[in-house]
Amino acid sequence: MREKDSLISRRENIRDEVEKAFKKEGAPDASQIVASLLPEPLQIRAFFAGKQWWDLTLEGFCHDYIGDASACLTFMTPLGIDYYLPAYLLMAVERYEEGDVLTQSLAYRLSLYISKDATYRLSFLNIEKQKAIASVLQFLWDGYEDEGAAEAIEDFWGGFLRGK
Repeated sequence: MREKDSLISRRENIRDEVEKAFKKEGAPDASQIVASLLPEPLQIRAFFAGKQWWDLTLEGFCHDYIGDASACLTFMTPLGIDYYLPAYLLMAVERYEEGDVLTQSLAYRLSLYISKDATYRLSFLNIEKQKAIASVLQFLWDGYEDEGAAEAIEDFWGGFLRGK
């Protein structure tokens, strides 16, 4: 039971860290979330328009979004990613196994985004946000042996972990 309590406590601590880092501010205008006028990006824009990041749920993606919800961040502007990333981070921490590709591919996607930083600009996030991302990745590695998380930590995010 002690291990389960520890896992719950770590999840709560990470939720607090993510919420403090990303804050609960109003959603950007839909035109700032996705800039492309192609069909899939427009579908993403329509889904996210007016939604607060903290209101997004795994159930909402499963029932209300038509398409690959794990790819949504890929089509977003840096502002859109900055705003909606915390929802994905928390879903990965709190619903990793249930979330399938949405949660289980997040670490790989973070590596992709940082490798294409000229487009996604994750390195421009403030230090608190980068530390929160690193904490999520460390949790995914520790709790689920997510190899993508280990790679992402090695590639970039490890420098933001406490004690490094």
